[in-house]
Amino acid sequence: MATKALLLALGPALALGLGRFAYALVLPLMQGAWGLSYAEAGLLGSANTLGYLLGAFLSHRLLGRTGYRWGFFLALLFQGAVLAFTGSGGFPWVFALRLFQGFLGALVFVGGAALLMTLGGSGRALGVYYGGVGVGLLLAPWILLGVRSPEAAWARLGVFSLLLGLPVLHTWPLLREPPPPARGEGGLGPILPLLLAYGLYGAGYIGYMTFVAAAVGEALLLFTLLGVGALLTGPLWGPWVERVGGRRGLFHVLLVLFLGSLPPLAQSLPVLSAFLFGLSFLGVITALTQAFRALLPPSAWPRAMGLSTAAFALGQAMGPTAAGFFAEVAGTGEGALWVASVLLLLALLPVLPRHRP
Repeated sequence: MATKALLLALGPALALGLGRFAYALVLPLMQGAWGLSYAEAGLLGSANTLGYLLGAFLSHRLLGRTGYRWGFFLALLFQGAVLAFTGSGGFPWVFALRLFQGFLGALVFVGGAALLMTLGGSGRALGVYYGGVGVGLLLAPWILLGVRSPEAAWARLGVFSLLLGLPVLHTWPLLREPPPPARGEGGLGPILPLLLAYGLYGAGYIGYMTFVAAAVGEALLLFTLLGVGALLTGPLWGPWVERVGGRRGLFHVLLVLFLGSLPPLAQSLPVLSAFLFGLSFLGVITALTQAFRALLPPSAWPRAMGLSTAAFALGQAMGPTAAGFFAEVAGTGEGALWVASVLLLLALLPVLPRHRP
């Protein structure tokens, strides 16, 4: 099971680590070569997350029709081709391809998780799968090392994504199609504050990830630390969330994330900022899932996960545009980081610990 999870983890590593987050590394090249403004940069970031939102809404229907295995592998390989051609046109072309890559990324992420769960994957195996994002974060700066133009950067990301996606094909004989999703019953009122917090978290964290390299510099070091921190998410936050509960654990993870995002820390101690942020941003998913298990009956879990994915993707779609707008007003990338920190602070409010009499 561990080997299967490790190979499948290349899915989120490529579709999210390279496909989404490496945009922050290419962004300074795009701004220098194309004169891209912060507002335009934010729009391109939002295009990708808007595509992810559409993919999250349609993934189960599309994958149910094509088959989860076919849908997962086709989306994984095709998104590599999309990345390779992203730098070959003007702003409308880049916008359209960033939108499409986000859509394919959602199919990869949801499809791979569903296939792994069908195999009876444990929490540890799922943690390995989600932690694949950290592998992509580690690879991205090394893949782009020495690149001097956005066209070459996108081409290199696309080629490496296609090549690294090939080993995942070895899992094909081991995978089984998941059963049709069950329709859950029961009210979701207890988790509405969690959904609000998750949406605000999505907007805040993607704002930091999009603009931190442009605002602080040291892209290679920052993304290496983000990736290392992400790989340590499971061993750190998994046991803690089981000990304190999902809701309290969610507050704790978001608090560390907020502190790590603060611009004064990012400007003065970027190494600590990136490590704290990388250590925590995937821990939010672990805590949220644990909270759903505690607050809802099993029949309501599928519906809750669908709504949370939509809230998260909606926040991600709006976050880069808001951060880019305020960076444009401030005339510096630090303005984008302040927006990200404020959104993460707001995410803390719906999950404040309750004092029991």
